[in-house]
Amino acid sequence: MNSGKLLFPLLVLFIISCAPVDDRDVLLKATVQTVKEQYAPDRRVAVFDITWERYGSALVVKGEVDNPMAKEDLLAALKEAGSAELLDSIKILPDPALGSNLYGIVTISVANVRSIPGQAQELSTQVMMGMVVKLLKKRGGWYYVQSHDQYLGWLEDDAFFMTTAEGVDAWTAAKKVMTTAHFGIVRERPEAGALPVSDVVAGAMMKMNGTRGAWVAVALPDGRSGFIERSNVEEYARWRASRRLTPQNVEKVAKMFLGVPYLWGGTSPKGMDCSGFTKTVYRLNGFELNRDANQQAAMGEEVAVTEEFGNLNKGDLLFFGRKASGEQSERITHVGIYLANKEFIHAPGGAWIRVNSFDPSAPHYAEGLLKSFVRARRIIAAAQIPEVENR
Repeated sequence: MNSGKLLFPLLVLFIISCAPVDDRDVLLKATVQTVKEQYAPDRRVAVFDITWERYGSALVVKGEVDNPMAKEDLLAALKEAGSAELLDSIKILPDPALGSNLYGIVTISVANVRSIPGQAQELSTQVMMGMVVKLLKKRGGWYYVQSHDQYLGWLEDDAFFMTTAEGVDAWTAAKKVMTTAHFGIVRERPEAGALPVSDVVAGAMMKMNGTRGAWVAVALPDGRSGFIERSNVEEYARWRASRRLTPQNVEKVAKMFLGVPYLWGGTSPKGMDCSGFTKTVYRLNGFELNRDANQQAAMGEEVAVTEEFGNLNKGDLLFFGRKASGEQSERITHVGIYLANKEFIHAPGGAWIRVNSFDPSAPHYAEGLLKSFVRARRIIAAAQIPEVENR
């Protein structure tokens, strides 16, 4: 980091050293916040949880960060201020107690990532079979993980196979198939009536171990093996090479999920929330969107929407919520995908994925959404399509 970026924190800490204790704590909080904004402005994708206590002349700084530079720069600012004896109790994640097993490969069709460890806690997102998560720390039978899109949350240990960096490399190098059907069943034998080994959903990844007639032999990340009907999967390398992020393909994939129920935190055909739907649609077209609606609203290019929506393109993302006005900041609470002729497809809360319209004369007119429309972003024109991280 450029040392010039720390001038403000250092100035604040110089003032802290001369201020009354109560004021010093207020200013110390502001300094920590400044460094946090540099390294972790969005707590959903970065860790910077810092607290402090005073013991006489000593300042004990403790907490967790996931970036060694964040710790280094924070401590440098505190030390240079010279306001007190500094005791460092900041832990850098991943937790060293995890050893070399710092990764997990998801072994069930859909793994639920929670905001707090516990099955009754809020579902924040989902990861599919074959996806790799980074392990940061453990609490009981739960691990704090970071998924391929950097999103953070808690995942039960039974949902993944723990492995090393070398294990991830081996998984990445293996020939794999990806589920392209909504749902599929891996069975013990290549027969329709054979007992199931696991269900799979669109986007699930498995090792490919050959074919047998209309069936593909597969191995799951935890070593279980079986057979899945060839019509439900496609060789991943071939699938990836065939991806074309076009308006037509976005519409085609989006309409595949019509009728899928809304599920807060969902990103699979078993249930999706609004941004989970848009993320899944784009992902199956080879492009990785950020997880939440307000994160997606920072991607792509802004579209200056006309009154009749005539300058929107199929595939543009539409954002809803509250427009910025006066002292109120913009607040994005919903996202959908524009189709054509004022129609858009989305996953409304408490319902199912459907097509609605901005046209008051249309039978599927959504007046409330028209009133809460904020802005649009164009992803397709701006996209430099990266390799989707399925490792």
